[in-house]
Amino acid sequence: MKLLLAGRRGASDPLSAPPEAPQAWLERVEGWVQRTVGEMLEASRIEEGPQAAPVLRLRLHPAAGEVSLLAATQERIVVSAETSAVGPGYHLYLCDLLKSLGDAHGVSWAPPDEDLGVGDATGYFHTGDAGPVEGHMLTWLQQSVGQVVLMRSMGNSGFALSMRFGHTFQHPGALLTPMGPRDEKWLRAVMDDPRQGTDVFPWWTPGMDARVRFNRALCRLWTDVVWRAPLLDEERLRLRDVARLLEQAWREDPTLPYPWREWQEVLGYLGVGGTLAEEVHRHALESPGTGPSIGYRRGFVQVALPEGWEIRIPGSLAETRLGDGSWVARDHRRTVRVLPLEDSAEEQLAPTSPERRALELEHHGARVSGRASLHVEPGDCRLTALCRSGNRRALCVVSFDDPDEQDWALGTWRSLDHAVAA
Repeated sequence: MKLLLAGRRGASDPLSAPPEAPQAWLERVEGWVQRTVGEMLEASRIEEGPQAAPVLRLRLHPAAGEVSLLAATQERIVVSAETSAVGPGYHLYLCDLLKSLGDAHGVSWAPPDEDLGVGDATGYFHTGDAGPVEGHMLTWLQQSVGQVVLMRSMGNSGFALSMRFGHTFQHPGALLTPMGPRDEKWLRAVMDDPRQGTDVFPWWTPGMDARVRFNRALCRLWTDVVWRAPLLDEERLRLRDVARLLEQAWREDPTLPYPWREWQEVLGYLGVGGTLAEEVHRHALESPGTGPSIGYRRGFVQVALPEGWEIRIPGSLAETRLGDGSWVARDHRRTVRVLPLEDSAEEQLAPTSPERRALELEHHGARVSGRASLHVEPGDCRLTALCRSGNRRALCVVSFDDPDEQDWALGTWRSLDHAVAA
């Protein structure tokens, strides 16, 4: 469900002191959110928005998109968010949080305006009546699933529901969701009765209970966890968050269908022992070993990069963005780096330079072509490629330790694509 709220902050009396500067006000709001939300807060940042106005962006759930608070003018603010991916419980939580924010920071909210699309489509933010929220969510789910079934009947595949932009996972299943893949039988059941699909919402009921914590951890296990020992601090924090959520949920309600094998993996990566780890290990031994393990990132993932580039990498690689504009993915023995180039940057490699003469490999794809050099020596292997899509250029460097992974390096380079060739 779409939330688009307009508000005005500060007093309207012209004799009163002028409102606080937008940037300073948003910084104060961010601090309030951090204190109020606590561990629920996934991320927050303030950046420049439309027409140079500052905007505060918040993420409050692993399956949720960002909540944006735009300080459009000295007094006017605009809040936008999408809640369908998470469910009615999240919708109610977010509306209540925004009302509390308004009370704490002197925001008067504008009434809904259907013609302008302003307001809460469910009505809850304005009326406090939670009754219609579930109905809106179920209607959205049934319509979305209906579209997937229609497209599948036309021979299409590779569908995802409520998955965040940036990563496309290669995983079997008729429909990928933050709560795991769903099959054709599930799609048909939801088309007939959308209440058969409430399991796809991580936060269905109001309030915070064991089920909500369990589902939050499950979303992380499916979409965020990198299945190896952590390389980055943020990976370790993510694993700790999963372990904490599962333990809290288990102590509150031990009857939920816990993913014991995956929980054991997480504790192993963290090096956690003790009574709880022994309990998880015992359950993992008793759990049936059939079926694929939880985790989209156990397989390959298509990653959206800066400037419209895309690349296919193993989901186990840790990703980061560097200050020079490049994207890097790596593990203990492999590194992939992509740097979008200005025309002048490529021209620095003169046609007669050794680097240019070494580009002996060529690749011509549907939208991207490239030339590459390959150096293979045990412990020091590197593929360096210049890639072109229309008037777009990019440098792709794949480093690896084992010469036997040469084919993987070539395949990674050749997977580099551009969403829209200029």
